[in-house]
Amino acid sequence: MQSKAFAKKLLQRCSHAVSVAISGHKSPDYDCICSSLAMQEILRQNGISADVLLERPLDDSFYEPIKNCNFVCETDVQYEVVISVDTPEKNMLPTIANAKRELAQTTFSIDHHHDNSLFMEFSQVWAGESSACEVTFRTFEPYFKLNEYLATVFYIGIYADTGGFIYSNTHSTTFDILSKLLKYDIKADEIVRDCFMSISPKSFEMLGRAMASVEFFENGQIAVSVLRLKDFEETKALYNDSKLITNYLQRIKDVKVAICIFEPEKGDYHVSLRTACDNVDVSAIAKKFNGGGHIRASGMKLVGDYEKALRALINQTKNVLGLLK
Repeated sequence: MQSKAFAKKLLQRCSHAVSVAISGHKSPDYDCICSSLAMQEILRQNGISADVLLERPLDDSFYEPIKNCNFVCETDVQYEVVISVDTPEKNMLPTIANAKRELAQTTFSIDHHHDNSLFMEFSQVWAGESSACEVTFRTFEPYFKLNEYLATVFYIGIYADTGGFIYSNTHSTTFDILSKLLKYDIKADEIVRDCFMSISPKSFEMLGRAMASVEFFENGQIAVSVLRLKDFEETKALYNDSKLITNYLQRIKDVKVAICIFEPEKGDYHVSLRTACDNVDVSAIAKKFNGGGHIRASGMKLVGDYEKALRALINQTKNVLGLLK
C-alpha cells in the first residue's frame, strides 16, 4: 500500500473509532517509544484520542520528559483500532497489546524491520529505513503540523536507531528530516547528553564488570561479555543500567559480532547482538533462538544452562560468519 493511501486509511478508520491504542514491542527502546508518542500526537492533531500501551512503566534510565508521558499499562478498554510501531512479530508485542490486537476490528503496523511478518491487517513497512520514527514522519507528513514536541520525539528516535547518525541505515532522507526538526528549539545537544551520553554510577560499575568479563572467539572475530545474576544482585542494578555495553564491544578492531549476555533473573538470559560489518546479518543469529531485530542490531532470550546456551550461540554465530566446519 502506498504511504498516502495507508495514512489516509489509518486516519479515516481511527476517526470513526470509539477507542484507539498504539503499542511498540516489549522492552522498548527510544525509537519504539518515540514513534508511539509521535503517532499519538499525529492522531491528536487530527482530532483522535489514542492510548500508548506498555507492559510496565518506563524505568529511570529513560529521558525524564519521555518517562513522564501518560502511558497505559492496565486497562479494561476494548480498542476498536490497534496500531503497532517498530514491531515485526506479534509475539514481540506486550501481553496487554496482543490481547487488545486479537479483539480489535482493525489493525495497522508501521515498521522498518526487514523481517516484518505482516501480522497486522494493514502494514506500512519500509525495510532499511533508519527508524520507525522516520517511517512515521514520511508517511504522515502531510497530515501533521510539526511542533517542538514532535520534533523532540522524532529526533530522539532517529538518533537512537542510527547510532548518532553513523549506522549504514542513515540516508539522505534521514538528514532531510533532521533539517526540518532542527528548525525548532529542541536543544539537541542537551537531548543527546541526557539520553545517550550520561550514565549512572551503577551503569558505570556494570560497564566495568562487563568489560572485565569479555572473551574472544575465532581469532577475535566474536566478542562476548556477560553480566550474571550475582552482578545485578551485588550492584542492585537494573537491566537497563547495562544496555549501553553492547555499543562498546562492536568498536573493538576485528570484532565482527559483539554479543552481550545479561542475566537479571536466574536462568533468564537476555542477549544483545551487534555488528559493524556490512556483510553480516545478526538477525539471522537471533531468529534461530526465536528472537529478531535488525540486520546490524538484534536480540533474543535464552533459558536453561548457561554453558550449553553459550555454546549454541557461538556455534550459530560461527555459522552466520561462515566459520563453522
